[in-house]
Amino acid sequence: MRNSKTFSIVAHTTLITLAVLEIYPILIMAFISGKNYYQVVTNPLMPSLPFHLENFAKAWRLGIRWYMLNSITVTLAILCGSMFLSCIAAYVFARHDFPGKGFLFSLLLGLLVIPGITTLVPRYVLVRDLQLLNSLWAVILPGVLGANAFNIFVLRTFFASLPEELFEAARLDGAGHWTIFTRVTMPLSWAIVSALAVLQIIGAWNDYIWPVMVLNRDSIQTIAIGLVYLTGSPAAPEIGVQMAGSVIASIPMIVLFFLAMRTFIEGLATGAIKI
Repeated sequence: MRNSKTFSIVAHTTLITLAVLEIYPILIMAFISGKNYYQVVTNPLMPSLPFHLENFAKAWRLGIRWYMLNSITVTLAILCGSMFLSCIAAYVFARHDFPGKGFLFSLLLGLLVIPGITTLVPRYVLVRDLQLLNSLWAVILPGVLGANAFNIFVLRTFFASLPEELFEAARLDGAGHWTIFTRVTMPLSWAIVSALAVLQIIGAWNDYIWPVMVLNRDSIQTIAIGLVYLTGSPAAPEIGVQMAGSVIASIPMIVLFFLAMRTFIEGLATGAIKI
């Protein structure tokens, strides 16, 4: 009993400490978003008055709305493309036998251990040769094709765990492969697909290294790059405006988290149990 109480105290203390370490930087961002340069220099870590709402208006005027629109376009395209391909590929690996299936799946698993940073140069050369530089396609296509290995691995494991009787019954009713996939497999997989979709959205929205390599025109910058342009001149950096832009850029992900939190947790739990 005593050990259990000690463990509970240590666990709760650790969780509270980690929560503070995660949340406090976000609070600092919110505090600074309403400050002018003098307030940032004199009191950077705590709230201060007056709160300058004009920082948000200026960030909006400086084009953050267009950066967000570009990011929304890229994120939705990557989400739809990658999840569609991942679900199809995972279903084929899980429910169909074909020559070389084990070898191909082993290659797919091998991609999981290759750091993404090591493929930046080959990807850049490929995109350049396809003449896609300085277009949103330069971000969308690699995003659709490059983020599927983990999704396929998780979904394939889940699809393979579904009862075979469901598929036999569907086939006896005359259902084809596409009907079984869309009307039997996917409705049962909503939770785990949603969890993977949330991870996909967050990854695409926050991606910085790849877009900064392939997008040079200001009109097609994504939000992660666009925030850099809100700093103003080096002599008088507008840190408050940049933080205001960061707050605006965070709103879609915060809304997504609260809307999808329950489904996300359910999907992670489902995937963990199946794997």
